[in-house]
Amino acid sequence: MEGEHKAFCDYIRTHKGENLILLIDTYDTLRCGVKNAIRAFRENGIGDDYPFGYGVRLDSGDLAYLSQEVRRILDAHGLTGCKIFATNGLDEYLITDLERQGACIDSYGVGDAIATSKAAPCFGNVYKLVQIGDQPVLKRSEDKIKLINPGFQITWRISAQDSAKGNRYDGYVFKADVTCLRGDAMDMAIQKGETITVRDEYDAYKNKTFEAGAYVARPMQQQVIASGKRVAPVHSLEDKKTFFQDNLHHFSPAERRLINPHYYKVDISDALYDCKMEIIGKLSREIENLSID
Repeated sequence: MEGEHKAFCDYIRTHKGENLILLIDTYDTLRCGVKNAIRAFRENGIGDDYPFGYGVRLDSGDLAYLSQEVRRILDAHGLTGCKIFATNGLDEYLITDLERQGACIDSYGVGDAIATSKAAPCFGNVYKLVQIGDQPVLKRSEDKIKLINPGFQITWRISAQDSAKGNRYDGYVFKADVTCLRGDAMDMAIQKGETITVRDEYDAYKNKTFEAGAYVARPMQQQVIASGKRVAPVHSLEDKKTFFQDNLHHFSPAERRLINPHYYKVDISDALYDCKMEIIGKLSREIENLSID
């Protein structure tokens, strides 16, 4: 993962004279992240004599296990003064449990649990880079849920009439969201209203076909900024409330119930799936061949 190694080196060179903390879970914490951090620290003269402090940060996966392994690897390469920081939705209960497990963590970063009420938690959003020029890219993670989809995408919401679902608006019920690479076969078929088959990304036996003329689709993305200026309309609080209620009641009652709700179908196109698997395969091969020296 030379890109990760280069990013670490660039960061160190531009922030010398400050505390240096490298996030090492972008692709694989143990097989490349910590190795690239060690390489970058060595090549830029950062060691235990660095007066401003240096360290690595973990933000996903089994923090207790990963911190213990990272500590072992750092110590084995002479970086005994390298600190280990941990983040990822931490609160007093998780921190207490990590300490009981013997986690080798020097400092914890707590954000959401301090800034928001537990009775009204925040909705987390994170910016992820998906394409550089014409090249789709993705971030791997120790947490499967953080594995993003690569490439310039468009998401379509598929709706169909289904009076049996008890919708009290226009008879249309949301059936599925499908994310495509812009201009791929699925995207073009949806734009033309052709028959499409949406497949489950994780279960090839789960699929749903929407016949031509039996569904409608709308894109979920809306342009907000153009040429540095806002182009999206401004909505009042009452407008937002109405929009939310309208969307909520286009989901089926089984998906809206609080106890054991049905999962709403959210899938990706075949082209996006193939692109994703190709990049993951390439990353895996690079990780397997990476060494510290």
